[in-house]
Amino acid sequence: MKLVSVVIPAYNEEESIGNSIQEVKKAIKYISNYDFEIIVINNNSKDKTEEIAKKNGAKVVFEDKKGYGHAYKKGLSEVKGDIIITGDGDATYPFYDIPRFLKLMEESDFDFISTNRFAHLEEGSMPLLNHVGNFSLTFFSNLLYGTKISDSQSGMVIFNRNYLDKVNLSILSNGMPLCQELKLYAISLRVKFTEVPIKYRKRLGDAKLKPVKDGVENLIELFKFKRKVRSEILKWPINRSI
Repeated sequence: MKLVSVVIPAYNEEESIGNSIQEVKKAIKYISNYDFEIIVINNNSKDKTEEIAKKNGAKVVFEDKKGYGHAYKKGLSEVKGDIIITGDGDATYPFYDIPRFLKLMEESDFDFISTNRFAHLEEGSMPLLNHVGNFSLTFFSNLLYGTKISDSQSGMVIFNRNYLDKVNLSILSNGMPLCQELKLYAISLRVKFTEVPIKYRKRLGDAKLKPVKDGVENLIELFKFKRKVRSEILKWPINRSI
């Protein structure tokens, strides 16, 4: 039986982390052909995030280095799953879609599924500045890497152990750019990749994103990552064309 690891980074998400975990548990309740683990990365929270996550049945790992990338690297180094599903702990991402994702992985043998938030944006879920920033970063990602992604910044992705075992976590960003890098790494490796629409909802609790600062950082890292990933891909006999 395959194990699925649901990985949720969280920094001061006491208002939403319980909802997120319960949504996962509800989604997997009637899935009998997979085992599941829910891993919450407490990224040095100062509130009751860890306490609430444990109370709701998640395994909690601690990462004291602040940063979205730091949290994910810690979580991905801890997972035991054959399939990994990521999503933020702020209740924006539809964990109820887990059965749909697993069915797609099973039926079409995908290595990596990315998600497109722009397909179904709930009113108020993405402020205008964030929307423009996400659209711009996606445009530059496609331009620089020759890809056709609809949403390069989505934090919900699904991938298998085969992909994770190929990823050198040390070259991934310690901050927000990690989202785009996971996708671009997969495309560069030429694993079987697809993108699916999801509903993106208004978050619970206070936003941590700094649109201008994080947007500029992501854009700079787009250029840096191409050089890093090219060096990595050359170590593999597949896909030397990047």
